[in-house]
Amino acid sequence: MLKRRTLLTTAMLALGAGVSPLATAPAFAQEDNRPDFAFAVDNLWSTLDPVIGLSTTGGRVYGNVFDTLVKRNYFEDPEGNTIIPGLATSWEQVTPTTWRLHLREGVTFQNGDPMTAEDVAFSLSEERLWGEKPLAPRGKNYARGLVGVTVVDDYTVDLETAFPDATFINRLTTPIGYVLPKDYYESVGTEAFGQKPIGTGPYMITDFDPSDHAVAVAYDDYWDGAPPLKSVTWKIVPEFSTRYAGLVSGDYDLIMSVPIDQLEAVEATDGIHLIVDQIGNYPMFAFNTLTIEGMDDNPLVDANLRKAMVMAIDRDAITEALWNGMTFTPTPFNFPEYGPYFDPDRKATYSYDPERAAEFLAESDYDGQTLTWNIVRGFYPNYEAAAEYMVEMWRDMGINVELNIVDNFSLAYQRPFHMLNMSMSSEFTGDPYRPLWLDWGPSSSRVTAAHRTWAPTEAFLEDGERFERAQTFEEKNAAYLDLVKDWEDVTPGMYLWRNVQTFAMSDKYEWDPGSSQLTIFTSDFLTIEP
Repeated sequence: MLKRRTLLTTAMLALGAGVSPLATAPAFAQEDNRPDFAFAVDNLWSTLDPVIGLSTTGGRVYGNVFDTLVKRNYFEDPEGNTIIPGLATSWEQVTPTTWRLHLREGVTFQNGDPMTAEDVAFSLSEERLWGEKPLAPRGKNYARGLVGVTVVDDYTVDLETAFPDATFINRLTTPIGYVLPKDYYESVGTEAFGQKPIGTGPYMITDFDPSDHAVAVAYDDYWDGAPPLKSVTWKIVPEFSTRYAGLVSGDYDLIMSVPIDQLEAVEATDGIHLIVDQIGNYPMFAFNTLTIEGMDDNPLVDANLRKAMVMAIDRDAITEALWNGMTFTPTPFNFPEYGPYFDPDRKATYSYDPERAAEFLAESDYDGQTLTWNIVRGFYPNYEAAAEYMVEMWRDMGINVELNIVDNFSLAYQRPFHMLNMSMSSEFTGDPYRPLWLDWGPSSSRVTAAHRTWAPTEAFLEDGERFERAQTFEEKNAAYLDLVKDWEDVTPGMYLWRNVQTFAMSDKYEWDPGSSQLTIFTSDFLTIEP
């Protein structure tokens, strides 16, 4: 039986070139017998600023360099659907629109500076996240509703929201909750900080080349105890066969993205074990519903065509064929990690039904035009294989879709395109707030970015505001269900399955990442086998 675990173990690290002058030497010094750990990844993000670099690839690194104010409790709940203290030890609402955070004392950044309320206020500030031209614009969506940050004393901060928001505190588990050192950040600037970051986390970056590797060494003054590894190296190795060979030879301790058809072979390899688990992320594609930038004759502005395409696809059969029971196809925005909002009996309004699909197609103005689907090569496991299945199903109905496989998202975002590969995190906010409202609402990249694909309807905007401002579960649940209906009425995309992450690891380690996309190598998650 496949099981969550962890692998981490080798890698040569020299503390020479690339070491930040602000980094402090490990306390273990010459008697440090902890292992160096090497993790072979498929890619790294161009910056390690945890908001600007918000991504799956960035998350493999920055969870080790920074700490959030509030943490998800993966240790007792694999889904992480409860929260526990992080850099904030406690919090309360002192007024209906004010959250007060009490900060952990004695925490230092990796340059030795103490962490105080000034650093928290800067990290959540208008200047950095939610102003007119913030330093980290991608944080604006996550900080939605935040209108003021006030330092009360050295270890107390007040956060003011525009309206009573009972679940705002949960958003401090997301990348906006990472605390950055105000003085260092302002002295080096945004771009330099992303290349030589300083955080309060267990490992400090000493070398970073986003085209090749990142190296971090243990920060032994870490507030939660010395980390178990002497160093961690993230090495870009694009091909699975090369990652696997390096794991077998001992060059790497952990590798990511084991193909499904290779799981049995890898599991049979001596000295190696598999880690396979569903995570809170859902690959999907967005329909481009807009007539912009050369898309004046875009057939997908017609909702009938979009609904026909969704109902023509047997997603359950595709998911089963590709994943062999490891995951499932969700009803839109009806995810198990939603807790009381999840209804296992609720069905999609537009599910697999070839006859109804044909009716919708007949009602559309589609006339055989070729629809281009931009897909980033190898970014989501099994995605391209699923796309090939779907292209054939659409062809059988007379809908012509052409796959445009490209090497990165910069190319995928280039218009013209009719469909675009994406994924959506269901990262915990206490309710469906992030995936449904933040990721499809008026401040989302799907609405504001250069690669935007839809404009929310008035009904969606009105119900979203109802949902956002509701104070009781009953009010929120009613608004949530209306929001889902509004989204399905438009059908701006289609969800494929709950994502599965696969790792192979040396038996020298045990590791349980929970359902998180982050890879964190503290003693909470990682055990070194005797």
